[in-house]
Amino acid sequence: MNKPGQKDVLDLIKLIKPWAMRGTSKIRLGNAYDGGYVVPATVLHCDAVVSIGVGPDVSFDFALAERGAKILQFDHTVEGTPQQHANFIFAKQGWGRITEGPFLSFDDILTRLRALAPKRALLKFDIEGGEYEVLESVTPEQLALFDVIACEVHDFERLNDPAFFAKVRRTFEKLTTHHAPVHLHANNYQSVVLVEGVPIPKVLELSFLRRDLDQFPTYSSDPIPGPLDRPNCPVVPDICMNPF
Repeated sequence: MNKPGQKDVLDLIKLIKPWAMRGTSKIRLGNAYDGGYVVPATVLHCDAVVSIGVGPDVSFDFALAERGAKILQFDHTVEGTPQQHANFIFAKQGWGRITEGPFLSFDDILTRLRALAPKRALLKFDIEGGEYEVLESVTPEQLALFDVIACEVHDFERLNDPAFFAKVRRTFEKLTTHHAPVHLHANNYQSVVLVEGVPIPKVLELSFLRRDLDQFPTYSSDPIPGPLDRPNCPVVPDICMNPF
């Protein structure tokens, strides 16, 4: 397996380059800083959320629960949610390739989602670098069950490793089969690295909208960070990704 070259890295980034949405606006939900996400306003019509990776902040989940959505929360690393809501359904289980020990397969997570009989659903995940491994066992058709996907993706400092690069590329190709990337923001708790001469933040927040829900005429001209973005770490400047 060959080491990725600069063109490979640029082609990879192009897979997640945000598109403009013709009929959908963006909104920010959740915490003003870390824990908040900028997503298509379509999420306001979702009556169910699969939220994987709870951690210390559930402000995004809480905002949707307040609007009536049922929130299936999964995290094997915490005892419960830091904030309570009647619409939270928490399981001390993580996302795994198969159901084993403290982990649930995506098939079993979807079984729990279907039990809610949702009309429209959102998938959100932040599992600290575990996303590439578990998404290997997920199909694009399973992801197509969700109107919107919001996630954090990690470890781009490892892109010089050919095997890891290939895994990230497969992940992005899968995420964009039925969904268009519509928002990108760098997490400023981590720095920027050079990969084959291309500056890339180590951690990115991404939002996707299913392609049949809007038209995507051109790439987005929004600055990065955009007007709805906030730095994850409020005492450090946000990472500016289009100064040239």
